[in-house]
Amino acid sequence: MVKSARIIPFRGLCYNPEKVIYSNVVAPPYDVISQRKEMELKRRSPYNIVRLILSKDEEGVDRYTSAKILMDQWMREKILVPDPSPAIYFYLQDYRLEDEPMRTRKGFIALCKLEDFSSGNIVPHEKTHQKQIDDRLRLLRACKANLSPILSLYTDRNLIISEMFLKKHHKIPLLDTIDQDGVRHRFFRVTDPEALNLAVRTLAEKKLLIADGHHRYATALAYKKEMELKYGSSETAPYNYTMMYFTNTEDKGLSILPSHRLIHGLPDFEEKTFLERVRENFEAQEFPFRSEKEEKAQKKRFFDMLKSMQGKCIALGLYLQKRQCFYLLTLKDEAKHDPAIRTMPLSIRSMAIPIFNELILKRILSLDTDQKRERHINIIKNNQKAINLIQTGRFQMAFLFNPNTLEEIHDVIEENQVMPQKSTFFYPKLLTGLVIYKHDIPP
Repeated sequence: MVKSARIIPFRGLCYNPEKVIYSNVVAPPYDVISQRKEMELKRRSPYNIVRLILSKDEEGVDRYTSAKILMDQWMREKILVPDPSPAIYFYLQDYRLEDEPMRTRKGFIALCKLEDFSSGNIVPHEKTHQKQIDDRLRLLRACKANLSPILSLYTDRNLIISEMFLKKHHKIPLLDTIDQDGVRHRFFRVTDPEALNLAVRTLAEKKLLIADGHHRYATALAYKKEMELKYGSSETAPYNYTMMYFTNTEDKGLSILPSHRLIHGLPDFEEKTFLERVRENFEAQEFPFRSEKEEKAQKKRFFDMLKSMQGKCIALGLYLQKRQCFYLLTLKDEAKHDPAIRTMPLSIRSMAIPIFNELILKRILSLDTDQKRERHINIIKNNQKAINLIQTGRFQMAFLFNPNTLEEIHDVIEENQVMPQKSTFFYPKLLTGLVIYKHDIPP
């Protein structure tokens, strides 16, 4: 197998099943772990991966060095052990969306050769922030390891890799567990030469879209440039590659969920004035209710109407804490001539979230910086949970969106544009800790 190929198998650093229970040591991606969740994961096991991806400063040692010391200790104690031979890791996720039938997303983890975005072969669709890149870069420098896979999409109508891996994976999974969202995760090694070569050949010329993990990819690129300055360029150097999960856009198990915004902590917020200002740019269709029975019926009508508007106009929902009413907001024709909207690229101005960011977040709520938005906004995928959280009084309002489609994302890419951060929610999330790419493990 060509060592400088587009994707290659690798000797993953994996948890030792003789030392740990795998389901106790994996975790969600670092950027979706709340403080409460972090504590829960730490209670599960002294070896949970969260202790590396969200490490803490120790006495006289910064959090990045602390992660390196802990990882080295786990390797000495055989908690983490390298696989004996190169593999690609087949990953199945079984899940159900509300009342829909069960789906299975199929994908695999391998190493991907890094390319600058300017090549056009690997493309992002969301903006990144330097602060998060700097944080992950310091962790990568210390540990010399990719701890979490990047989620990428490719297109192959024949679905040949998944079909082959279903036949050729090791029968005993490294992991078979159900998480708190009801998602079943099954994770297998694939070492069969025929299957590995098929995956390498199939992805040799495929264009890749980064769906989740933009900061991790930007971090890997920055690290590669640092290492090249230090050691020179080398086709087969470990820093030329990063760990990536690949899933096929033609696979029916791929889902994009909405990214609803929950707003909290706004001082001196006055609902009546807010609604008046919203109505300057949006038509507001009301779905009022006065009882639980009416709420259930109106909620269904509201979400059905919102869904029916996807691709036809800029539409979003609004639910306020102190009002028994759902509001369906549609952008007025005259608002489309607003200078801020007219200067947006065509693909961006056809999406609800960028319009919402400009006309509501920035102008009405004065959430005009990343710092303010991080302080006052939570993002959630589930329709009913968003509404329930408003009713608890923890949040002041919810803005409810249709999910972006793959076609919309491709339109953005064709215009060489990127979407606002957290515009898409690819589901399910990948677990961290299934396998690690340690750069200094010999191939």
